[in-house]
Amino acid sequence: MKKITYTLFSMFILSAPLFAQGEVDAARFSHEELYGTARAMSMGGAFGALGGDQTGVSINPAGIAVYRSSEVVGTLNLSQERSTVGSNDANKTRFEMDNLGFVGYFPLRNDVIPLINFGFSYNKLKSFNKNISAIGSPNNTLLDYMADRSAGIDPLHLEMGDNLPDPFLDQPWLSVLGYNSWLIDPVDAAGSQYLPVNTGNEQARNEIILKERGYIDNYDFTVGTTINHMLSLGMSLTIKDISYSLSSDYLEDFNNGGYTLSNWITTSGAGVGAKFGAIYRPVNALRFGVAYHTPTWYAFSETYEAQMDDDMEAYVTDTDYEPGMTNSEVFSNNYDLKTPGKLVLSVAAVLGNKFIASADYELVDYSKMKLMVPSGASDDADWYGIDNEYISMDFKQTSTVKMGMEYRFTPQFSGRLGYAWMENPYETTFRESGDAAVAGSSTIYRMEGDTNYLTGGLGYRFNRNFFLDLAVVYKTQTDDLYPFPNLWTENREELVIDATPFTLKNQSVRGLVTLGYKF
Repeated sequence: MKKITYTLFSMFILSAPLFAQGEVDAARFSHEELYGTARAMSMGGAFGALGGDQTGVSINPAGIAVYRSSEVVGTLNLSQERSTVGSNDANKTRFEMDNLGFVGYFPLRNDVIPLINFGFSYNKLKSFNKNISAIGSPNNTLLDYMADRSAGIDPLHLEMGDNLPDPFLDQPWLSVLGYNSWLIDPVDAAGSQYLPVNTGNEQARNEIILKERGYIDNYDFTVGTTINHMLSLGMSLTIKDISYSLSSDYLEDFNNGGYTLSNWITTSGAGVGAKFGAIYRPVNALRFGVAYHTPTWYAFSETYEAQMDDDMEAYVTDTDYEPGMTNSEVFSNNYDLKTPGKLVLSVAAVLGNKFIASADYELVDYSKMKLMVPSGASDDADWYGIDNEYISMDFKQTSTVKMGMEYRFTPQFSGRLGYAWMENPYETTFRESGDAAVAGSSTIYRMEGDTNYLTGGLGYRFNRNFFLDLAVVYKTQTDDLYPFPNLWTENREELVIDATPFTLKNQSVRGLVTLGYKF
């Protein structure tokens, strides 16, 4: 099925403007992580029914109505991210602010509606800071993949020259780079089929060097109130800011030569959405929460460029061949993305002034992600129709479970523990097949696994105004790292091109410090 769809996609792309976005990009900017204040993180982020915390308000805006005083808080984060493939480790350490917020408490002296609170909070939802290094030997090579993807393209449309149109403007980039580097050759003048350069069945040694940088930041403007001291209601206007950059090198070396494919992508964008929530307290010891986060509508700007550096003189038989580089210009593109909405169900038990236990369940349907041409664009054709079909087939509805507890040893000192599990967003058959529809010439991608968080922390109140919270967050996740997609026959009956993915083990440790002031 995907094999035939890929062929249709190749035919389609010949007559459409080329974009560097696909289902992989949609998932990257829709999937968020566990971030927030030290207190919330030490309890696994399970704060949807508790409120009274800046991260709790970000999860369920009704939590702002729990406040009985104004508050200012800030959270600093020191973290180390480790990515391991076999014996290769790549580490990235960062120090930054993860949370900043203010809540204003305004009593109304009314028995039915005793207060109305306003607040602003900033929370970092995701960090892209990651280094990855991997070395292996694939069963097939990127040469095989380039040749297969180029079938049906007239080689005259791929040629580069001073007096020729730039093929990067309207042809698949991977085909342009491969053809002009003499790595693939057409079997006939029409380009009905391409063959990779003959390396004599030598086993390739491949290497991935990848650097990601960036973040997803969330800004909430929240208002909430309580009715009869039992039902709290709140709503937020949400603004999200994304910055992302990718630098990747994919190398394949043979006994007497090799080549390197390099890609550089930068993406920036902003989006808007809303959150609505309620917390019901039937008795003092029990609280139930429900919240809905609408989809976020993003507008993105992106720049991308690519380069092929080849030295295959021992294998290319054409006497005109010379080792060298094939470069694209720096191109730019604008596009829109709608992320899926999120439903949050929460419950918490508050036993006197000693013990708190809470749990959150989140439901997100990633098959509802949608790539779009920017509104008002001069060309309003639905160029992302096929990508959105892939998204609806390849992604699923996912669950996130968060649990936490807090015990107050003294009126000033508290201890906390938590756990969170985030399900990966891929349909099982898609994850197992590894045949993602990548766009442009950036073929490296990750199939992320489920994510587990173990958390713990301490809290101390210096007096009625100042408090300090500490947290440690340990995260583990195992991914499949693909140098390029697998290719299958119809209905995935037989593997035609085996990319031989790497097993990528991700671990991170974060230390969080939150300092707050109530007034």
